[in-house]
Amino acid sequence: MGAVNGMRPEGVPDRSSVQSDEVWVGVVYGLAATMIHEGMTEEGMRTAEGCYRAVWERMGMAFQTPEAYCEKGIYRSLAYMRPLSIWAMQLALNNRPNHNKTTDKDVGQD
Repeated sequence: MGAVNGMRPEGVPDRSSVQSDEVWVGVVYGLAATMIHEGMTEEGMRTAEGCYRAVWERMGMAFQTPEAYCEKGIYRSLAYMRPLSIWAMQLALNNRPNHNKTTDKDVGQD
């Protein structure tokens, strides 16, 4: 499902406000990018996968990614721009210390 905005110590969503039990897709992708950047690649990918499965597979909104949704399938703000933060995940993957980068020698330049 992705990272929920607010969780109680007991591990259940906080329902004290409208936004606390929502998943904000762009924020989840930003969190996943940070996790990848910090070496938690598997955890970051698993976190982002929750949004992918909810938005693409469960809700069928592949090209109308909402700003937010909750476990009941209620969503708001279709085609929101913040989910474009998924590209920060690609940047984090490309900039990992062990990522094989092309060097000048590889492309025949001195």
